Amino acid sequence: MAQEQGEEGAKNITDDIQADVKSVKTIANGDTLSIELFLISYQMDPREFKLNTFATQIVDSEGNSHLFTTIKMGRVLVQLADRQNYLHYLLEEDEPVPLTIHVGDWQGKKASKILLVFEESTEEGKFITQEVDLH
Repeated sequence: MAQEQGEEGAKNITDDIQADVKSVKTIANGDTLSIELFLISYQMDPREFKLNTFATQIVDSEGNSHLFTTIKMGRVLVQLADRQNYLHYLLEEDEPVPLTIHVGDWQGKKASKILLVFEESTEEGKFITQEVDLH
């Protein structure tokens, strides 16, 4: 059992950032999808985390992609209506930070995965995608 968990956790690490799924649920009478993750940085120094908000997508069980309504990381909140391209956050080593994503007008579909798109730590301007399975 511990070995299985180790393998599961290891596949959710990209560029020294681990993404753990805390919960996936619908709220507001099934109209809004709420996804809660924890992001953990394994880099020694504090790291500037730059999430591309418009490229970050939630994929439903039918393969359709959905944009967020709100993304909250720690105390930083980005709303789709703000048209803000990036969410910036300073990650400390081994300190889990909650990342909550809400998607409006969800209509009772089943969430399959989330595609987190963020800037690579070693090359400025290069973005990578971390696929997090929500099952």
